[in-house]
Amino acid sequence: MRGGSTKPRRMPTDNAPLTGADIGRVIYQVHANYPGALREDEFVAQLHAELASHSDEFGSMTLVATSLCCDEINRGLETKLAQKFGGNSFSMGGLAGFPFGGVTSFGAFAHHIPNPGSALVVYGPHVGVDANGAVGKIDRRGLANSGACCGSAAAALANARAVLAEGGTPPAPLPADFIDAQQSWVAHALLENGAAGVVGAPNPDAQLPRALFSAQRKAMEKIITAAAPGNVPDGNLIAVVGGIQINTPDGVSDYFLPIVFELRTCDGALVKDLMVR
Repeated sequence: MRGGSTKPRRMPTDNAPLTGADIGRVIYQVHANYPGALREDEFVAQLHAELASHSDEFGSMTLVATSLCCDEINRGLETKLAQKFGGNSFSMGGLAGFPFGGVTSFGAFAHHIPNPGSALVVYGPHVGVDANGAVGKIDRRGLANSGACCGSAAAALANARAVLAEGGTPPAPLPADFIDAQQSWVAHALLENGAAGVVGAPNPDAQLPRALFSAQRKAMEKIITAAAPGNVPDGNLIAVVGGIQINTPDGVSDYFLPIVFELRTCDGALVKDLMVR
């Protein structure tokens, strides 16, 4: 994987319009680090077309559930999905995109699905690419300098470096208070899902969302297995899409890298792996 750019760095000028060179740097880093990533509009359009080819129930009678990071820059994808699929979306996600709503939130979502209708679950971590081509950073409105993206993931990586330097992995967290419980679990999930490989990678910030995705995929599998049976209306299909959301500066499309694309029954059993051609 490749990290930052060797080209001249863009000087911060409080969100000045991107130059052609800026745009080129961003797009280059997206494709160099996340081959197969699609522009968000392209991703949503292809998703809609593919699902509609499998069932007429995907479209206006679909309810979307997302598990994306609570960072405000991720709301655009939710809006685009809702516009294509039924007009609304249900949120399961918390810090770094982990489905902290858990079994209870999926059960509630399932009881909101139209009948007849269908369900679409989209989940995954996110990562930024700033105007200088730095992966793991993003330019934000009104701020002169880019900053961490995803901040929760960056904090988990800093924790992993400290833990690995000391040796050993602490047990799963049991926070005494809920006020930062999510971050405790994000940090622990990274330690249990390839933290050493991330820390030792040529570009840890680029590898980080892949490790977090691995943890989230396991969590979503557990949630659907536990909560779909008896809650999703009989005969309704569930589409499950997991991947990495890639945020970019204003003037460049955000991207999504699909990694999981599955059709499942109302009980959560796999019908077809749509990533296999």
